Amino acid sequence: MRELKHPHKFIIFSGIFQFLKSSLVPFILLLISIGSKIPEKYGGNYTEIFIVIIFLVIIVFLSIIRWKRNVYFVEPGGMYIKYGVFKIHERTVPFSQVHSADISSSIVQRLFNVYKLEIDTPGGDKNSEISIFLSKEEALRVKQIIFKVNKSEDEVEIMEEKNIRKFSSSLTDLFVMATMSTRILAGFFIITAFYSKIDDIVPKEFKRRAQLFTDNMMKGVKGSSLIKYVVTLILIVLITSWIISVILTIIKYYKFTVIREEDNIKLSYGLFDKKEVTIPVKRIQSLIIVEGVIKKSLGYFSLNVETIGYGKDKGESTMICPIAKRRVIDKFFEDILPEMNITYKLMKSPRKALKGFLLFRLLDDFIAIFLIAFFAPYGYYIFLLVPILVIWHYMRFIDNGLYYDDDFVVMRYRKLARETVIIHKNCIQSMEKIQNIFQKRNGIAKYKVTIAGDSLGTSYKVGYMNENYVNDIV
Repeated sequence: MRELKHPHKFIIFSGIFQFLKSSLVPFILLLISIGSKIPEKYGGNYTEIFIVIIFLVIIVFLSIIRWKRNVYFVEPGGMYIKYGVFKIHERTVPFSQVHSADISSSIVQRLFNVYKLEIDTPGGDKNSEISIFLSKEEALRVKQIIFKVNKSEDEVEIMEEKNIRKFSSSLTDLFVMATMSTRILAGFFIITAFYSKIDDIVPKEFKRRAQLFTDNMMKGVKGSSLIKYVVTLILIVLITSWIISVILTIIKYYKFTVIREEDNIKLSYGLFDKKEVTIPVKRIQSLIIVEGVIKKSLGYFSLNVETIGYGKDKGESTMICPIAKRRVIDKFFEDILPEMNITYKLMKSPRKALKGFLLFRLLDDFIAIFLIAFFAPYGYYIFLLVPILVIWHYMRFIDNGLYYDDDFVVMRYRKLARETVIIHKNCIQSMEKIQNIFQKRNGIAKYKVTIAGDSLGTSYKVGYMNENYVNDIV
């Protein structure tokens, strides 16, 4: 006989809040229109109060009914859930089909010892997700049953410490991450350098026009001083934005911890909105090592994974290591993801492909530069970017790389950050070689791989590789 359980009573308050949030504006408009039409002698002065009371009673009644009719049952092989008020839904989910089970709790929910358990199963829409409010103890119990379905019932209640391997990010790491990952820092340095050289950089004609403007609007203020005031204001905004970015990053990833428990990776993080995510290793499709421009120079990296069935947006990239020193990566692979701890030597793009690479990459840039130089006042200063763009695209070229063996494909490329993708061949849906007529003549090809996903999957590309090497993979 099934012992049906109700979710936490917090669902009643959650239902009331959500209903009020979604219907507050139309309710106020209805209140105003009805109350204004009833004469005072028929109780017009009290109509609004009566409507509010009736409205609240209905909301509370429906929320209680929703809680009463929302029941679930957990057994070793799966979970049964029944929910709905006017339309009743009944679902049975085998744990063998569960892709992930996440636990989260906001600061308000933790006051009531409430945790939200979200279970993802195969599918491309939100109907594949089960979301239920439980006590912390019950949420952890259900989660352990899901991921230890093959264990005996006694083992479910026990955390096996001997198989746990742990990695965590310190507050210093998170501060460095927030500082280096934001583009605000680059703007800060640019504005600082510009401020110190304003008198030398700003053209005389521009300063003359600024002086005319200040003479008309603010007598006694120098044009160059006005420019400095504006730059100072921008600098203050950038610094403030940077501080906010650092604070938000630390709040979001506070005490970020990665734990390897047998065949699962568990992530936990958050200061106010605490989250706990469990990802089965078998669901990981690819591992991405991310090295930003500043990160790489200082020896830092981040790690993301692509998974099937994780989160509200299936197949999304999940950060499993926000930031760490490069020397930590070997230890991380050994303890957390030994399945992808491989040694590889990348095949680089051949030198004969450099001309074509720079030509096609710089073509769009040069068109934009010439348009700006021709139409914008003092636009000719844009030509100062040309050597920077050439160096940047050359860096992108030398970062290209490709490797394969019997089990893995490794791809490296640069967008803004340099990314190295490690893919197990079992996860690949398709491999493709792409060439234009010029590349065909020079023996150059682009390699594209698409990994498994809930809908269209995820694709990675590395261009300007040796055609023969690509043919060996495809």
